[in-house]
Parts: sequence; structure tokens; C-alpha cells
Amino acid sequence: MPAIIRQEQKPAKHPYRILVAEDSPTQQRIIKTVLSREGFDVVIAGDGIEAVTQAFQENPDLVVLDIEMPRMDGYQVCRLLKDDYRTSRTPVIMLTSKSQETDKFWGLQTGADRYVTKDFQLTGLAGAVRELLGGGDKDGDAPARCNLPKQPAVDQQDVDVLSRVNELLDRKLYEATVINEISKLNTLSENCALTVSSVLTVIAKVTDCPVCSIMLVEESELIIHVHGPVGNSYFEEARRQAIGAASPYMKPGTASTQIEVVVDSDPSFIREDRPEFDGIKSMLVIPLQARGQKIAILILSSPRPDAFAEATQRLLEIIEYPVSLVVDNARLHEGTRRLAITDGLTRLFNHRHFYELLEQEFQRAVRYESQLSLIMADIDSFKKINDAHGHQVGDEILTQLAGVISREVRDMDIVARYGGEEIAVLLPQTGPKQACEVATRIRGAVENYNFHLPDGGNVTLSLGVAGFPECGASNYAGLVQVADAALYEAKKTGKNRVVAGGNYEPD
Repeated sequence: MPAIIRQEQKPAKHPYRILVAEDSPTQQRIIKTVLSREGFDVVIAGDGIEAVTQAFQENPDLVVLDIEMPRMDGYQVCRLLKDDYRTSRTPVIMLTSKSQETDKFWGLQTGADRYVTKDFQLTGLAGAVRELLGGGDKDGDAPARCNLPKQPAVDQQDVDVLSRVNELLDRKLYEATVINEISKLNTLSENCALTVSSVLTVIAKVTDCPVCSIMLVEESELIIHVHGPVGNSYFEEARRQAIGAASPYMKPGTASTQIEVVVDSDPSFIREDRPEFDGIKSMLVIPLQARGQKIAILILSSPRPDAFAEATQRLLEIIEYPVSLVVDNARLHEGTRRLAITDGLTRLFNHRHFYELLEQEFQRAVRYESQLSLIMADIDSFKKINDAHGHQVGDEILTQLAGVISREVRDMDIVARYGGEEIAVLLPQTGPKQACEVATRIRGAVENYNFHLPDGGNVTLSLGVAGFPECGASNYAGLVQVADAALYEAKKTGKNRVVAGGNYEPD
């Protein structure tokens, strides 16, 4: 008995369904003829509102929209379709008799995938449809269309579609307003931390997150904005988690102790713990990119488990680019500013900027009748070190010395490379007694620091101190003269010591 060969049947193919929105009966016939000839199943809508309703009901594979239609034009229909989850991925072709570049630009900005100019035979339409769909048929195992609700009555359709238009317009206006608020911060300040904190303030308002942070990757600087009372426990948890979330993006080998943390907060916001902030329930981490590289990490935390709903995430996606732009510009501006005011070797303030700050602080001390002290420090026998070991060793000593001195003073104090091997330390709201204590602490820290000299020797400092108003200086230049004279005295009387000038006698 001959074997029966069963031939496997290929699945049936179904034509793609194309929704065409066109108000002209003549154009409807022409478009339907052109597309039907290519094997497509064509559904016709007579105006914009009908097109939106048909799109939701018919679930077409592609939509062709005439731009000029009654009740709602093609631009508005395209925005609605691209905004709805049911039709956001449906390809859209804009069809118009206009050929101006402005119309093409706006059509594509609404989310359209192609823009076809009408001619007598619509020669470009079929090709655009085939390109977007990949042919005239789809296999039988292609995803089935969604079962959508039955079409409502016409008057209810109108109300529903128009209400969706209003919702879309309101949201687009809101999004544009947020983008504008962020973009305006581009020219806020050359201070990077202040600009970034202002960006975080806007983000905190639109996301309702009480703690928002941005980690600057290259600078290893974490800027935290606390938008309302959260308590110390919640703040510390947010800080730890922000550092942990950003760590995969940091330079290899970056330790948490190397990260500088800048906090923008009302002190009362993190004093007492609050029961409603018993822990972080939601966190969102967004890398910010500019010029092809990750420049910063945005970290948002919330005590609510549902803090980052779809609408919030969509808004963050929209503002991600302007936020990246503002943060990057702030970094670049501050980098340029730092180059202008800092010494290239030690990264301390340079001589010129030191005098600008000295003049400001002296005027402030005079105006508010407060104290101001200046320490002038000089490396002992630095020429001998250079002669014995070379200038590269001397430069390395200056670099390490800048770090030693900076660690011994307050954040509000000003450390500058005055010139050569001489370092100036300006101490606002500090009298000569406290300044002498700081100078003594610096002298000891330098003497005990291992600079790894080839001969195993150590480095010492001589320091001169001047305090205003005790020293009697009448201007900021006079304060420098008193400190310089005290430094000279320290050198003359044996080096590696602290001398106070201006007839001030330490206890």
C-alpha cells in the first residue's frame, strides 16, 4: 500500500489593514484603489475625529492621514495616536498637497513616520506603505489585533476625542513649562553646585520627591537637594543609597570617602525624624549624557512605593535632555572659571584671585566690625630641596603640601598659592589667637607628613600671622604686609615656627 504523504499546509496570509483619513470622496477612491491594488485592506475615515475613533476600534496596521481635514487636522490626529498606548507604535504617513519644508518638519515633529506629497497618481504612497510594513501580506501567526470596545455613538465619540485633545494639550503645555523652567537655569550662575541644586528643586516639585540628588561623575561630587522635612535617618539612607546607585558609573577605584557631598537643605528638614519617612520605598536612577559620555547620574528617592508612575517616568524622559544640557553647561562654565582662578600645579586659588577674595573679606570685616586673619606660610630651604632632588620633586612637594594645609582648615577658609613656595591662608571671622592655633596645627601636620623625599628628610614650614583689627592695618594690603613681616621674622629666628605680627603677643 503506497504511503500517504501529508503535505503541511502553510498558514493563511492576511492583508495588512490600512486606515485612511481623507475628507475628499475623490481622493478616498484614488487612495483606496492604489492601496487595494497592492493587496492592502483599506478602511476609510471621513475626518479627524472619525479617524481617531476608527483607529481605536479597528486597530489598523498603518494609518494614512491627510493633513487638511475638518474638525481635526492630521497633525492633531497624529499626536493623539502617538500618545495613546494602543496606537503609539502604529506607523503613520502624513499625506498632503503641500510640499513646503515647514509642513514636512511639523508633520514629522508630531510623530509621523513618513511624509508623502500628493500627486495625481499618488506614486509615493504605496512605496512608503510597503517600506513601513515590509510587504502586502502578513503571516497567519502574526499577532492578532486587540479586542477593543465597541464604537460608541457619534456624539459620545466627539466628546471623548475632544476631551482627549484637551488632556493632551494640557499635558504638552505642562511639559513645555517644566522644560522652560529648567532651560532658564542655563544662565543662572557660574557656580555648578548652585545651578544643579536649582535643577533638582524643579525636579523635586514635579515629581513630589523629598530628596533628589545628582552625582557629577568626573568631579566625584554628589549634590543633594532636600525639598522638605524628612528627618536625619531618611536623609542618611537617601545619601547612602545615592552613592551606592551612582557607584557603577564612577571612575574605577573611586571610594565613597573620595566623594564630596554638597547638601542644599534647610537645617530643620533633617533634624528630627518623622514617622511618615520610615524608609525609601521607591528609587529611580537616570544616567545623564552629554557629548557622547555619561556626565552625571540623577537619583530620586521617595518614601512612597508608587512614586514613579508612568506619567512621572514619561515626564522625566522628556526633561532628561534639557537637564543633561544644563548640568553639562554648568560643569563646563565652572571648569573654565576654575582654570582662570586656580593654580595649575596645586589646584589652590591663584595669586590674582586671592587678592580679589582678600579685598572682599577685608571690606566685609570693616563693614560688620568682625575679625579677619591671614597666615603666610613658606617652605623652609626649598631651594636646597630643588637643587638636591630636582624640580619634579619640588613640584610634588607643593602639590602634597596644598592637600595637607587644606585638610587642616575649615571649608569657609581660603587657601591660595601666593607665589613660588609660599602659601596664603585667609581665615574669615577669626582672631589672631585662633589663627595662631591654626598655623601651629598646620606647622605640626607638615613636619609630621611623609613627603617621601629620596634622602628620607622631612619638610618644614615657617608661618607668619596677622589679625585684623588687632594688627592696626588700614587696608587689605596692610594686612599682607604685617603677615609677610611676621613670616620674615619666623625665618630669621630659626624657621619651622609660627610668629604673630602687628604687636600681637600670644598667650
